[in-house]
Parts: sequence; C-alpha cells; structure tokens
Amino acid sequence: MMTGLLTVLFSSCEEECENTYGECPEEQLAEDVLLIEEYLEDNNLTAERLTSYDLFYIIEEQGAGGEPENGQNISVNYVGKFLNGKVFDTSIESVAKDAEIFSESRTYEPFSFTLGQRQVILGWDVGLKLINEGGKATLILPSYLAYGPRGSGSIPANEVLLFEVELVSINE
Repeated sequence: MMTGLLTVLFSSCEEECENTYGECPEEQLAEDVLLIEEYLEDNNLTAERLTSYDLFYIIEEQGAGGEPENGQNISVNYVGKFLNGKVFDTSIESVAKDAEIFSESRTYEPFSFTLGQRQVILGWDVGLKLINEGGKATLILPSYLAYGPRGSGSIPANEVLLFEVELVSINE
C-alpha cells in the first residue's frame, strides 16, 4: 500500500495528472519543502531530514525508554502549530489556555493510538518512530504528511505543520 501511495505522490507531473484540487502532488511537495527550508533559516534552526518522506525533525531529547514499533499503542503529548507559530491544537491544558484555544468540554491528557495503523496523520506514524519512550522532538511536516489538499477543520488545504511531540509511554 505504501509503495502505491509513494508512486502516486512522486509520479511525473503532466497536465493530465492534476487531481481534483487542481494541483500535482510533487509540485506541492516542492513548495512545502521550500517553505520548511525558509522557516528553518528564518528561525536559525537546524533540522535533520528523513529524505524518504521529506519529513524534517529536530530531536530535543532522544528518550531512554524503548523504541516504538508499528502495532504498539503509544501515548503522546503534543502541540500542533502553523509555521507562523499559531497553536491550532494541543493535548496540554496550559498551552491551550496560553494560546486561547482552551475548551471546557475537552480532556487534556496524552493522546493514545496504535502506531502505524493510520489512526493519525502519516507524519506522526513516521516521525514518532524517530524517538524513544520519554523522547521529545519537533516534527515539521510537508502537507501530504499532514492533512494534504483536503485540510481539516481550522487547518487549510496544503498546510505545512509543525508538531512538538513527547512520546510519553509505550503501552503494553
């Protein structure tokens, strides 16, 4: 399945390849990578690049626990931001209050899901395997690793996203 997805994403772009949103995925990816590189330069940041996905990441703490594997349930604290710094979502109550996105009806706690099962955006399934339990990283995702041409809620289509993540636990 992944091979098919990558083939679609990186097939050569001709006029006929435009999708229903009027754009070719590799053209969008090139724009996204340029935005990420400009963001890193403007903020004097150095990131590693997982070239197989064009996922950019900064390891804040590697973590001393186990390495997460596909099929394991994990719990993650996170802060989701646009490249302009605006927080759009978080699992941390104090961050939500500071960003003025706090909701009384929401429970703020680590988010749990099964890794590698597409229960979350692809950027999380890929990026969270870069740190161990207890680790912290910043993931900067091209739009196709996030919500792509559809967007989601307050996230516009083809938006590059930044996530500060902490792998709180690997749940057995």
